[in-house]
Amino acid sequence: MLKEKMLWIFYEDMLKDEYRQCMDEGRCVEPYAPEIDRILAIQDEEERNRQAKELLIRMEEAPIKEDFRYQEPTALEDIRNCLSSEAEKIYAYDTEELRNRITGAIYGRVIACVLGMPVEGWMRGKIHAYLKDTDQMPLQYYISSSGKEEIRQKYDLREMDPMTSYDRQKVCWYQNLKGTFPNDDDINYTMIALKLLERYGRNFTREDVAEAWLLGFPAFHACTAERAAIRNLMNGVLPPKSAVLCNPYREWIGAQIRGDFFGYINPGNPGEAARMAYLDASVSHVKNGVYGEMYIAALISMCFVPELSMKERICAALLQIPPRSRLKESLDEVCRWKEDGWTYEAMVDEVHKRYREEEMYDWCLTIPNAMLVTACLLCYEEFDAAITAAVLAGFDTDCNGATVGSVMGALHGFEAIDPKWYEAFDGIAHTSVHGYHEMSLKEMAERTIMQVEHMTRI
Repeated sequence: MLKEKMLWIFYEDMLKDEYRQCMDEGRCVEPYAPEIDRILAIQDEEERNRQAKELLIRMEEAPIKEDFRYQEPTALEDIRNCLSSEAEKIYAYDTEELRNRITGAIYGRVIACVLGMPVEGWMRGKIHAYLKDTDQMPLQYYISSSGKEEIRQKYDLREMDPMTSYDRQKVCWYQNLKGTFPNDDDINYTMIALKLLERYGRNFTREDVAEAWLLGFPAFHACTAERAAIRNLMNGVLPPKSAVLCNPYREWIGAQIRGDFFGYINPGNPGEAARMAYLDASVSHVKNGVYGEMYIAALISMCFVPELSMKERICAALLQIPPRSRLKESLDEVCRWKEDGWTYEAMVDEVHKRYREEEMYDWCLTIPNAMLVTACLLCYEEFDAAITAAVLAGFDTDCNGATVGSVMGALHGFEAIDPKWYEAFDGIAHTSVHGYHEMSLKEMAERTIMQVEHMTRI
């Protein structure tokens, strides 16, 4: 069982994802395709993994094609040098509403994450069919499993999840939660960001981020790019190399789910939110993986600014990422779809045409998930409608739900969240973070607000 749980560790398992990643980055790796098949056919496991590691490194170091039409810098200085002067703008925010909005953002993140948890990894069609067959459509509350045997067989329902990374044991169906918000990476990273600021201060470095991880939670509680980065760190490979070496997941969604806290503590300052997000992201991600976290952090920062449309907030956040990146191009296109009158369902359908959620690489990639989040925020103005739409869109349901819930909570505040979403729970975040294993969401909000107040005193 141990080896089966050691996902994102063995080099042979990374070859095909690395090839796809390099192709997305515009690297000249086509000659390596036959080598992948040859190496995977080697019978001796040790030799197979040795050669796989060598090939991974060769692909990572392959040159970028001269005709690659994107410019995607990795150093913070290079990123900032390609931005317009508008990216430096700082906005006024409503200080009297800060407590309400930060509390709403934290509750919104946890609530919507839990909403999407039980169907994480399910395809969109399966989600819709299951909810319809169990009379849970339209989706208005947390998702329950069914006691009907024919339903359980049809959808291969399980109550136990021996492969979970968070010691949860049980699938997070509503009836299994018993009034407790479960442990999950989407919540762990928000909590460890709080610990990061409380321990190292606002001038933290990415080495501080790496140290916080190594001190903060078990390696098995990290996934994909983060687990690969932790492996590198434990072998003495420091940032930024920790984000690249044998890490084909470096543009996956892991960083994008970590950016919210940096938006919370930088209200009206998207540039500073993006800077902090960069430092956090670059421990485990590069390029569009990093840009995804910078974008979300900046977007949440803009949600504290009154009297702006969601489109204006999104456009301000997009100023923080390279204008000729794949992520910027994709999110600009989503904005045009909205201007052209596309419905949310039409947008979701288009994302599904371009990316296959049946493939782990696409399902967990930053760009399609950021497109779905952005489409959702452009199309829905109310908390309930937005978080349910985010989950029903498929792809990474709990991550996208959490991000949308965080944005909507920051935008409308805790008072706008229907009590049905939290009154049946104990109101405590249960995490893997050492020293922060249990904290009420209200205390989490208060300690987050203290970071904002500390900024204003400097």
